[in-house]
Amino acid sequence: MRTVGDAGFEYVELWGDAPHAFPDWIDRRSLKDALSSYSMTVTMHAPFAYLNPATPFQPVRGAVEKTLEDFVRFGDYLGARVITVHPGNVHNEALVSGSAENAISTIRKMVKAADGRLAVSVENQSASTSKYNYPLATSTKSIEVFLGAVEGLRFTLDTGHAHVSGQSPSRMAQWAGSRLIEVHLSDNGGTSDDHLVPGEGTADLKSLREILSGTDVLLCLELNPHRYTPQEVLRASAALRTGT
Repeated sequence: MRTVGDAGFEYVELWGDAPHAFPDWIDRRSLKDALSSYSMTVTMHAPFAYLNPATPFQPVRGAVEKTLEDFVRFGDYLGARVITVHPGNVHNEALVSGSAENAISTIRKMVKAADGRLAVSVENQSASTSKYNYPLATSTKSIEVFLGAVEGLRFTLDTGHAHVSGQSPSRMAQWAGSRLIEVHLSDNGGTSDDHLVPGEGTADLKSLREILSGTDVLLCLELNPHRYTPQEVLRASAALRTGT
């Protein structure tokens, strides 16, 4: 956080999976103190690597719900403005409808825990061609199910996920309208979510920038930490801020 703050950035998103900003893995007080040294806008990404809001298993659902509700309260403690959540996935097409209801129920509880102090936002996921993986919310039609079912829910557009799914990021942003609160910005070649610097892939991101110009939608640059050094990430972020 100090590296980002000292570089002069005004916005940072914290990743909630272990070993990053997962509450049980960090010193909450130290993190809050570090953030209080700067005037950065803070958003958070709810844990997703080990949690599945769409799970059909009732005992697991209870643990997922409690963990995500606690994470919302953690975000409130840190002064976060937005918490983005993946709605999850199932491994059989027959489970999609019922599991979407499970995910909706969990996200409703997150919104209730937020109690208007911060926004909860659902993120579009990457579509899959596997017959053993059915991610939720990969198209505007499926995302609309969540936005229509959970009062107050907002939308986080992931440009990399959209491009891999054959969706236009700019058209998706236009569709979302005022419900769009944040963009996770990265590029890829259209086949895998590579988290490339904008311009290094084939996604149409210039049109998206024009659509977002003059709005208060937050832009979060999500780059592959195994591909880019911290210095390259900071340079790419600076270029994004200045439009170069």
